[in-house]
Amino acid sequence: MRKRIPQAEPYSQLFVEFENTAGAFLTLMRHLSGGDLAAHNCRIKDIIGEGDKIVFRRHGTSTAIDVTSVIFSFAGIPEATLRANKDGKTQRLSIRNFMPTIVVDEVSVIEEQSPVLGRPSYDNTARERMFAFMLSGKDDRGVVAAERRDIATARLNAQLDVIIDLLTPLEQRLDQVVAESPDETIERVDASIASVAESLSQFEDEREGLMNERQAATENMQRAESQLIAIEELLSRYRLLDERYSSDLGRLDFISEGAHYFDGLQEIKCALCDQLMTPEHAHVAAGSSETIYASARAEASKILAQRLDLENAVASLISRRVAQNEEKLSTQKNILRANTRLNSIIQPAIQTNVERLQSLLDRRIYLEATRSDREQLEGLRAKKDEIERAAESRRPAKREWEALPGKALRAFCNEVEFVLREWKWSGTGRVEFDSKKYDIIVDGQARQSHGKGVRAVLYSAFIIGLLRYCSNNNLPHIGFAIIDSPLTSYKKKGVQIKGADGPIDLGVEAAFWESLKRVSAGIQIIIVENKEPPADVAAAVQYEWFAGDTASPGDRVAFIPVPGPAGPFI
Repeated sequence: MRKRIPQAEPYSQLFVEFENTAGAFLTLMRHLSGGDLAAHNCRIKDIIGEGDKIVFRRHGTSTAIDVTSVIFSFAGIPEATLRANKDGKTQRLSIRNFMPTIVVDEVSVIEEQSPVLGRPSYDNTARERMFAFMLSGKDDRGVVAAERRDIATARLNAQLDVIIDLLTPLEQRLDQVVAESPDETIERVDASIASVAESLSQFEDEREGLMNERQAATENMQRAESQLIAIEELLSRYRLLDERYSSDLGRLDFISEGAHYFDGLQEIKCALCDQLMTPEHAHVAAGSSETIYASARAEASKILAQRLDLENAVASLISRRVAQNEEKLSTQKNILRANTRLNSIIQPAIQTNVERLQSLLDRRIYLEATRSDREQLEGLRAKKDEIERAAESRRPAKREWEALPGKALRAFCNEVEFVLREWKWSGTGRVEFDSKKYDIIVDGQARQSHGKGVRAVLYSAFIIGLLRYCSNNNLPHIGFAIIDSPLTSYKKKGVQIKGADGPIDLGVEAAFWESLKRVSAGIQIIIVENKEPPADVAAAVQYEWFAGDTASPGDRVAFIPVPGPAGPFI
């Protein structure tokens, strides 16, 4: 399988059971992961052992038993040889050639493709001859292929095809190229790129210099601010020290003035020790008031000297503060100047130059690509002319091949007309075959020119008519056809189908269902459809309803059966 889905996970093998008109059974088994197949000449439920190994596909000149040989033998289809091209080369008929006429998916049934050729492919000739084989029972065995062209001619033709494939996109691109100015050359653009790059480099260098200058100025400003903070702290402390000196000098003045009154006091307390002053008091005994005066003056003189030093230190700090303020203002001006130039001149200039440089580079790439395309176009055209001249002398005469058998083709169209009458076709139902498109024309209108719904009905009529024609005339056919959604136009997002959509005539739809009740026992028609058939039709045919998510106990959920307690097929 190309992809695994959740419902297939319980399984590892795929079984397909066939029954022919003789009542014999054939079951093919293949592992879901791929590989070769095994064939069992019995029903699925009766399989014993591994079966006969068959290869999935033959390669080259192999004669191994493959799927085609087993199914064709079981269906009574002889080995056949089909013409594969107009030169008469032949190939073996395989089951793949039959696919467009026996398995029709929900997209193919409404597309404009031929029911014989299917989707565009390399093997159209083989499928055309397969259709002729189905109509007449005669293959192309014995066709003599035209003499092969010599190796040189084959090589020239192959080169010519490649060159044409290369020329087409080149010519389309150059047709869209806007005419260039004669002065605009790659060399001039290169000179402009160099000039802009040099200017950009200069601005980048200046920006780097300004950023370094701003960084240095920022560091200087931060250093000046830290110095100012330190100076302010010192000045604050010096003011406190000066206040202390003033307090000490006042205290000394008080002591010297108080000593004058010591002798006149009766009982006083000492200003120094807060004790009553008596003749035996230690301070009185230590000396007279002159001694106190002298000591106070000496102490005051020392304090005044220290205070003078303090004033000098304060003056020095104030001078340093002024200098640091000036340094701070200077660095702020430098930062402002750098920022102004960066933001107003350098950055816009760099941005402009970058945009200009990018534009020039894009233009340079465009011009270079255009020049390369022109040079390549000229070279390819010259080579094409050379190859055509060389191949002209070796070109063989065109071969004419037999057309489709007219009598058999008319009989097939009659069978399709019978199907359309059975389906209550609204027109006369006259069917003709278009040998160019390998499709039918009904009542003078090509099948492809109808809307999707009618195309699906006519495609189904073609497939069923071909099946009936081959069955009635004992001509090669697998014996069954599978048609997906012949009555319901396929709709899916992302899938584009040409042609207008429209409802299928209710009379045709009803007659379609009714016709399934009269299918011959020798053929099988499998319809996969979203619309449910009428009850009498469902009762008359083998009807399988897939209930999906709404399945009740006993209902079949989907095509892949849900494994039961007794095995996957219960």
